[in-house]
This record gives sequence, C-alpha cells and structure tokens, in this order.
Amino acid sequence: MIFPVLELEKTVQVDDKTRLDAVKSYITPDEAAITLIEIEPEASNGFIDVTSIKYLDWQYSTDGDKVVTVRVTTDGAPVTTSKTIPVVTAVDDYLYSGDEDLTAYESNIMDFVRPGRNSYLDIHRASQDRILRWLDEHRIWDVSGNRLAKEAIVDIEEVEAWSKFMTLKYIFESISNAVDDVFHDKAMRYKQLEEAARNKSALRLDRDGDGNSDDEAKLDLRSFRILRG
Repeated sequence: MIFPVLELEKTVQVDDKTRLDAVKSYITPDEAAITLIEIEPEASNGFIDVTSIKYLDWQYSTDGDKVVTVRVTTDGAPVTTSKTIPVVTAVDDYLYSGDEDLTAYESNIMDFVRPGRNSYLDIHRASQDRILRWLDEHRIWDVSGNRLAKEAIVDIEEVEAWSKFMTLKYIFESISNAVDDVFHDKAMRYKQLEEAARNKSALRLDRDGDGNSDDEAKLDLRSFRILRG
C-alpha cells in the first residue's frame, strides 16, 4: 500500500515561507518502489515534482484556507492525501512582536532560522499564544469568563517587550544542546528579561469585544490590581 503523509504548519502568514513536507510518506514492503512524489500547494495550482527532496518550500500571496495535496506514485495509480493550511494577513495575525524586534538585540539571529522558513513569525505566534494562556491561567478573562482573544490586548506596545524576550528565549532554547553552552546562557538571560517585562506590564484590555479598551479599568500585572481612572 501507498501512504502519502503531509505535514504542514498550523498557520502561516501571507508572503511568509513555509515547508509543505511529504518526507514521511512511505509504502509497505509488498509495494513497488516510489517513482514520483508531487505536491500541489493550492487547489488548481498544479502539481510540482518533489521526488528527490520530498518537500516543497512555498509562500502564499493571498490569505485564506489553502488545500495542499501530496500525490505518491509507484507502478500504478497514484494515491493522494490533502490537508488545509490557514493563511492569514499580518493584520489578522496580530502578532505582538516581529523579527525587527529581535535583530535589535541579536544582529545575527536570522542565521538560526530553521530550514523551510525565512522568518520567526511561527515563534512570535507561539509567544502570543503563551501570553494569552498565561492570562487565562491567572483568570484574566473576557466579560463572559472565556480566554481573551488576541485582539483583546488593544495596545500591542504594552506586551511587545514581553513577547520579544519570550521569542528570543524560545529560539535559543531550541538551538541549545548543552546546559552550559552559550545559547543556554542567552536563553536564561532572555527568560529573566521576559519575566521582568511581564511584571512591568499594565494592560488596557477589550474584554467585551467591541474593539475598544474598557474605560473603567486597567490591569496591573505586578499585583493584579485594577487601577481605576
């Protein structure tokens, strides 16, 4: 039997490089050898031969849900499988930090971008999710008692430092291979800066989803006091 396997990122931004990965596609021992692996990055876009490397690096020029298909051929009819990757604009992604924030601290940080990407937007997105989970864990919710939407943080500058230091921490954690190497030391330093930035934060939140910050309160993360006025 033929088993096409396709691995995609959870979300990707318009014009950001992403890897459409079919490396784990395989066949059972009774099947003839694979002769062709093709990937179609978007419905009706056409298949591209990736037999030699088994992946396709791509970037999308428009937003929307893109259907990606991998097609594997041996000596008979090809077998296909498809997955959908959401592609969002920078505005809809609403990330709290960007790569330009990182290079201000680490001039060669882009040298460590993982294969198949040309940015750290995926790591900035992970930092955004962690910030929202941290707020949720500390019972900072919307008016219905649900986890805050990313847009609930009205002024991104109030969490920018928190996000960028967390992102730098994640990057150096991922490339560190020993407790006492230089990358581990950098990760620990940025962890301290992340915590300091978080503890300095005072957030204006849109708890009711009307697009505006709530006039009656501001959240002080140092003590979780509600500052009136």
